[in-house]
Amino acid sequence: MGAVYRRDGSRFLWLKYVDAAGEEKRQSSETTDKALARALLDEIERQEREKAKPGPRLTVRKFYDDTWVGLRRVRKPFAWKGDTYKMALHFLPKFGRMSLSDLGNDQGELLLLDWLTELRAHLSKRDGTPLAPRTVRNVASIVRVFFADAFERRAETKMTRNPSSCWDADRHFPAIEDKEHGWRMHAGFTLEQVVVLTTDERIPEDRRALYSLRFLGGPRPGEAANARWRDLDRSKKPLWRLTLEQSFNSPMRQEKSTKTLATLTFPIHPVVRKLLLAWEAEGWEKFMGRPPTPADFLFPREDGKQRLVSGTYKQFLVDLAAVGLPPQRQYESRSTFRNLAMSAGATEFHLNLITHPKPKKASDFYTRLEMQWPKMCEAVLAIDPAAWENTPAAVTRNEVTVGVTGKGTTNDKPPTTLTIVGGELEREKGFEPSLR
Repeated sequence: MGAVYRRDGSRFLWLKYVDAAGEEKRQSSETTDKALARALLDEIERQEREKAKPGPRLTVRKFYDDTWVGLRRVRKPFAWKGDTYKMALHFLPKFGRMSLSDLGNDQGELLLLDWLTELRAHLSKRDGTPLAPRTVRNVASIVRVFFADAFERRAETKMTRNPSSCWDADRHFPAIEDKEHGWRMHAGFTLEQVVVLTTDERIPEDRRALYSLRFLGGPRPGEAANARWRDLDRSKKPLWRLTLEQSFNSPMRQEKSTKTLATLTFPIHPVVRKLLLAWEAEGWEKFMGRPPTPADFLFPREDGKQRLVSGTYKQFLVDLAAVGLPPQRQYESRSTFRNLAMSAGATEFHLNLITHPKPKKASDFYTRLEMQWPKMCEAVLAIDPAAWENTPAAVTRNEVTVGVTGKGTTNDKPPTTLTIVGGELEREKGFEPSLR
């Protein structure tokens, strides 16, 4: 029960009451009339009682649906679908119906620690085996982001603390390693195999030219998909230059910055130049039904848009089988380029300027691209063009690539249920080997 009282040094009556949180409060009534002061105190106490009444509990699922997914879409416009997919598979089934306020205490903290321990035993939808260490870390990390966001909005969620703030990554998260140990030692392609992939006429011309750029320059699939004719500088010496400032994000069907936010500059190997000239002269028009313009993509789909990672992966497997090569990840084109060049004498520094140019240490900011360009070209030319001299010249054929769409499986993984993520989702395929 509150009280009205006089306070030394004040001409007004003062009020004392207990608020909704149980804390004693004092404030001036700003009146000398005792009846008015008492009426004001009664109204304040009524409002505090209303605040103290328990409202409907905000569940994990409701906060996730109504608030968090929207936040994630704004903060991570090219990654939010993958984040929601992880949450839907590994977190929401157990915690979706629970109250956020109930998880923001000692008991909730223990429940989450138990879940974190069990996460390593969760099974992959792809092959029914325990999750890869990287996947475990990714799932745990996004759940930690979820609770950080929920606690930041504690006025809404009624959480008294963040139950994931105590997680010790070194103790609870597995070491970053491949699920299938040792596969990287045997991955990649030999120079002879790269020659086959860029010259064998059992592979359509558009893909031979695409593979030449990927294997002899090192762009990622999304970067190569977004390359346009206008991005080629044919005046550069001693090699042409391909400059890319944006990449294509297949899951979101949008152009975005490159993975490291850096501008990429690729010296065009003589073999790539030869195939590009032939492709531009006849092949592109046969493929698309019209001549190319500067704004067109070097290697579009039949509808003129960027090729999807899923489509290039499926085609890559078809082409490997056609020429009798075992299946591998399409991402091995990048590692193959680097390893072939280094084994032939190229310096890692100049290869990094091509494939990983983002500055990483203070001295990198002193690097000047134009001054290093001749050496970057030498790094590409370390892959000997003479290896292609005794192979049959690649000729344009009438066959064209089957149109690529977002339908069907994206790789050897089963399709993702669209109802889980609220739209199309194409998985990125960069960590684990695609096939055993």
